[in-house]
Amino acid sequence: MNKNPQDIELLKVAVGEKYNRPIGTVGECKLLAEEITKCVPNEQISTKTVQRLWQQKHTNLSLAILNVLAKYLGYTDYYSAIGDLKEKSAPNKYFSHSLSVGKYKLHDAMIIVLSQNNYEMSPESLADEINRQNLYERNDKQPLPSSQILQRVEVKPKYFSYDETTNIVSLNPAHRAPEEFKN
Repeated sequence: MNKNPQDIELLKVAVGEKYNRPIGTVGECKLLAEEITKCVPNEQISTKTVQRLWQQKHTNLSLAILNVLAKYLGYTDYYSAIGDLKEKSAPNKYFSHSLSVGKYKLHDAMIIVLSQNNYEMSPESLADEINRQNLYERNDKQPLPSSQILQRVEVKPKYFSYDETTNIVSLNPAHRAPEEFKN
């Protein structure tokens, strides 16, 4: 089994869901590195490594680092984690076929980022984070605007809701990962 970017992204999503806090700043990367080191005895991951993975989208990581992330999730190693995570997402309830073709569809990218952020964010923050993580690419190669997030919410009410009074996009409960997926 190869270490492909889609598998690494799937692992990152699971880590983000377990960590259940934002991972966007250097300070947040440091806290995640400390959390992983605390939860995985005799293993360490540096803040720089977490930054490379979450902020710079670096996917050329050693198997040892990927194993540490898998152990944080409760698996014995990277390959068992990926096998299980793929099996759990196989029915495509949480992601469309785009997991296997490179870039995500916009609604998949929205699900990933909302899942990393307690299932709700402002459209602006959601667009910024999708752009930062480079999860979605528009045909015109321009950055994703928040207006496109709101358009997707309108056409995908099965997945998302928008509260105008609070300016919050939410992932509908039926499309949140079940508790057993969170480990």
